[in-house]
Amino acid sequence: MPLLLLGVGLQKAPQLPAVRVGRVSGLLAGWRGAASLPPSALRLPEPLGFTSLQEVRAWLVAREPRLATALRALSGCREVGLELHEDAPRHAAWLRQRDKGLASEAPADPARAARRLFIGQRVETILSSEARAAVRPAPGAEPATWSVAVPKAAVERLRAALELEAHRLAGTGLSLRVSPPGKTNGLARAILQDA
Repeated sequence: MPLLLLGVGLQKAPQLPAVRVGRVSGLLAGWRGAASLPPSALRLPEPLGFTSLQEVRAWLVAREPRLATALRALSGCREVGLELHEDAPRHAAWLRQRDKGLASEAPADPARAARRLFIGQRVETILSSEARAAVRPAPGAEPATWSVAVPKAAVERLRAALELEAHRLAGTGLSLRVSPPGKTNGLARAILQDA
């Protein structure tokens, strides 16, 4: 039966079997299946299957310095994810209603791109007020996605600010979607890429 590595933490989780390597513990699915990880653990984007404990250890050894550093930096934080989506025709129509200089036949692509950039900068300003670490969207990505590590005490305050921004965008052809806490894994993807 394969071993499933669910995440990594600085400590073992009482309800999960674990493999300790240096400063980190690999958290495995138990014989009853996947249990929830402690909030302090870094959930892998997808569980990784291994055939032996030696393979799990080898995987952890290769990544231990990076994982330990990331886990210490993210200690006491929760991950919040958000996406900025665009409905291009609605966004173009919204812009044309407000900008009389944008003729109905003229392409709205430059104006749409400029406004997406402006809204992205507003989102970044909101995030920078609370985030300890962030994964930012690639230029031109659709949807634009962010994953941020936020101290537990600030999560609700940040979510409220993002929900207010989402409300301001209603009807504009742009929408901001905030993921529930613990439902994103952009930070883990960033930490593990090229590892």
